[in-house]
Amino acid sequence: MSQKKTLKGTAEKSRDMMSTQKDIVATYHGIEVLNAPHLGSTMINNMNEGSYERREVQSALHFIKKGDRVVEMGAGAGVVGAIAAKNCAPAKIVSFEANHKLIPHVKELYKHNKIQSKIEVRNKIVLSEPTPPKSVEFFIRGNFLGSGMTITKGQDRAEKVSVPVASWDEIKKKVKPTVLLMDIEGAELEFFRHADLSGIRVIIAELHRHIYHRPGMREIRDGIAAKGFVEDRDASGGGVFVFTAVPEQTKETGGTDLDQSA
Repeated sequence: MSQKKTLKGTAEKSRDMMSTQKDIVATYHGIEVLNAPHLGSTMINNMNEGSYERREVQSALHFIKKGDRVVEMGAGAGVVGAIAAKNCAPAKIVSFEANHKLIPHVKELYKHNKIQSKIEVRNKIVLSEPTPPKSVEFFIRGNFLGSGMTITKGQDRAEKVSVPVASWDEIKKKVKPTVLLMDIEGAELEFFRHADLSGIRVIIAELHRHIYHRPGMREIRDGIAAKGFVEDRDASGGGVFVFTAVPEQTKETGGTDLDQSA
């Protein structure tokens, strides 16, 4: 009887290993990406070829340092944050994603790659205005990359959902981030209008000129500069911009335990 149990257990483990192996569709900077309904063939090919969100990934790998506390706004498929968590030795990454359909897959990605102690994801939208609402509308499209609070195409076919809001001021108090990593499909303009960026060492942001056009781009860049940052023109490109704080802006910020209420 014990031998049968042993054989049965071995067979189950073997099936689990085969199933896990089969579910891996890409490996990108050491992160094993699991098959998921939101990942199309082109996206998977780009991951295997090293071109998926290449600018964001390169900037994260270069600028996020050991011990950094990172806030990621717009986790998407979770891959960029996962790569940073695995390769950059941050103290913690707290990611925010508005699309509730992605959250279970992102959590599974973290768990599979054994990085869940370094990075977590929350189904919330971060707003920086002084008195933010408790929730806001968000439009989910078939291709998650086209989802957002403001979308220029396909709004009539998008699923409108209400997403809880996390206050940037509360996040700053509890997380004390040193790096801001963001790709929030056009909501950057409103965020940077109000955001207190003190304590932030590096901002890596994908900006969306087609949504707020040249005046919005100018406002974002001028506003960030006015808050004590300079654009790294060598690192910026392809719609991804890197801003680094001047020495006077960066202050030593000791971390505290993260609070799930943010």
